[in-house]
Amino acid sequence: MKIRQVYIEGFGKFEDFSLNLKDGLNIIFGGNAAGKTTLANFIRYCLTGNLAELEDYRPWYSKKFGGRLETDEGTVHFGSGVVDPEVFLFTSFLPEHVDDTLEGSQKISSLVSESYKRLPPAREMERVMNEDFSSLMEKEKLLRNEIANLEMKIDEWKEKRKKVLLLMKKKKNLEEELLKNKGLLDEERRRLEEEKKRKLQSIDSRLEEIKKKLLRVEAELKEFESQIVSSKNDLEEAYELFQKVDYLKERQNQLEMEIKELEKRYDETREKMEDILKDFSCRSFEELKLRMENLRLQIDLVENEHRAKINEISNRLKRPLEEIERQVNTINERLEKIGDRMKRADRTLSVFKVLVSVFLTFSVVSAVFIFLASKNPFIYLTFAGAGGALISIWNYFRVKEELQNLDREFVTISSQKRELMEEKSQVLKRLKEAMGVEDIDKLEDVLKKQMNSKMFEIAPFLAKYGSDPRKALENVENQIREFLMMKDSLASSLAEKRKNLEEITGYMREQEEAFRKALDKAGVESVEVLLKQLELKEKLLRLEREKKDLQNAMKKLLEEKENVESMKSNQRIEELEERVNSIGRELEALEIPPLEEPYGLMEQLTKKQLELALTEKIIENIPAFKDRVKRKYSEFVMGHTKEFSKELSRVYREFFGEMMVFNVSSQLAVAVNVPQEKSVMRVLNTSALKILTFHVKDFVSRVLEIDLPLVIDNTFVNLDDSKIDLLWSKLKETAQTRQVILLTSDRRLLREEPVLRL
Repeated sequence: MKIRQVYIEGFGKFEDFSLNLKDGLNIIFGGNAAGKTTLANFIRYCLTGNLAELEDYRPWYSKKFGGRLETDEGTVHFGSGVVDPEVFLFTSFLPEHVDDTLEGSQKISSLVSESYKRLPPAREMERVMNEDFSSLMEKEKLLRNEIANLEMKIDEWKEKRKKVLLLMKKKKNLEEELLKNKGLLDEERRRLEEEKKRKLQSIDSRLEEIKKKLLRVEAELKEFESQIVSSKNDLEEAYELFQKVDYLKERQNQLEMEIKELEKRYDETREKMEDILKDFSCRSFEELKLRMENLRLQIDLVENEHRAKINEISNRLKRPLEEIERQVNTINERLEKIGDRMKRADRTLSVFKVLVSVFLTFSVVSAVFIFLASKNPFIYLTFAGAGGALISIWNYFRVKEELQNLDREFVTISSQKRELMEEKSQVLKRLKEAMGVEDIDKLEDVLKKQMNSKMFEIAPFLAKYGSDPRKALENVENQIREFLMMKDSLASSLAEKRKNLEEITGYMREQEEAFRKALDKAGVESVEVLLKQLELKEKLLRLEREKKDLQNAMKKLLEEKENVESMKSNQRIEELEERVNSIGRELEALEIPPLEEPYGLMEQLTKKQLELALTEKIIENIPAFKDRVKRKYSEFVMGHTKEFSKELSRVYREFFGEMMVFNVSSQLAVAVNVPQEKSVMRVLNTSALKILTFHVKDFVSRVLEIDLPLVIDNTFVNLDDSKIDLLWSKLKETAQTRQVILLTSDRRLLREEPVLRL
């Protein structure tokens, strides 16, 4: 995959940003905080869909957040995750800091092992492990089949014997079940007669109770019919008019309350508008508008005056602070380089200490042998050991002197750094004495407060509407606009409510007159009498429904009594009768076949089993041979760890001029013996770790044939010039087979025109 174009809608400091990339090496140059890491993380998130600090890059000044990558394989949308995050980090991404690639990975180790399994030697060993030795295996298979056939025939006999036994058992069970069901049938017939008698008694009792209720309902019906004075329709018509008049009265009261509330709000709105005019000492809104424009002009004048003061102070103090910051950064870089050199010198001193001890021990042992044997070779060996010890001592003191010089230089530069920090403190102290703040960034806030204070002295009434004069004027305009709209809205609502009240009042008078006529027509004198007549009507209807329900219940009970009297059997009795007849038929149809013993089959089975045991004895050594091949196969599949170790040793010798033996575990974790085995993350310095990490990712990507772009985020800023030359050669070599995107702030790597300067 090769990225052709990067387009960012919004991500960190980038908005509507696009960048075209080429094949091979693409250099993106920029200083600190220029956006290199932001751009690298955007590419990483588009490809993997995984970024822990994603929300840190969401722009606070814009709603845009996202983008895409245009590649030779198509469009990769923001966060689509077309690449496994762990594979991308382990093969194609070098962050600015040292990542944990050198600690190894279970997943990547598995992928590398799978790659080795596809090589021809591994396939050949796998073929040998899968060899079936067909001649012996075929004979064993044939014997097993014959034994299986004989066992199957014996199993068939056993199955037949089992079926015969089951048939005998089934016959016995059927006979027992037949006797049981006959007993149940007799019991169920007796229970049916008892149940029939009980149901008839219950039905007679319920019929007597229903007859009593029916007589009571008919008596009440006659009594209520004599009390009704008018027809049901006239009563209902009068009741509907009564409900309508009652609703209209309730609606009239509600409208009167709403009108009072609207009038109250209208007066409050008008008073608030008058309060604003009074605060600004104006008699009309036109005069208020002119007054606010004058105040805005005064705010602009005060703001320009304070802005000039800010620029003057900032220009006077900002340049010295920037110069001090630049010098401090330069000193920090020098201190880091001196620290690395001191670490290397300290390790060299340890080596020379060991060499001195070894050579002196060798010389003393040789001298002892001279006294014991008086041989010339031991004399030469004694002088050789002494010479080696002297050379090691001379080199030890030479390196120690170099270490002391570095220490003095470190102390001198540290003193310079302290002086610069004191100078910075003096500049910030002058700023505090002049303006009362310790940071130029806080100067804006202080002068802003002073400007607001001055404006509130000119127009103290503005403080009532906000803490900021300009915002206070905006608040006043918004309030005036809202009050005018509310006043018009309330006036319109008042007119509408008053009109509705007049209409409802007139309509209510008409309905009250109609209600009086309906009462006369129904022959009742008052509302209380009307309600009582309606209640009697409801009771009459309820009694009629109850009478009808009682008559229907009596009819059902009579039908139920007739059904019970005619009942001679039930479902349970029929089922038991059918079950008894079925068991009898099944016993008559049941036949038990004869059974012979399988002695001949068992003799043949014993002979075939002995022959199979002899065949298995012949081929029992085959697994041992396969185990040896399997061990060689395992060693070959894990051979990448040795190749990996040699590659890292070669890289370390090429970049640092020293021999270092690396150990790579099955999980690709890198360690070194110093003197016991330790992780390189605990032993080597930052520069060495970054160089090794780069070659680890190059090695794994070559083994796995990864074609993703290699993204390097300002990784190699701590290398000296000679290592930069070696690194540049390696980058050019890598760029011949895959796309490389190098984001750097190191001008030493600008050996060709960058595709972008940030």
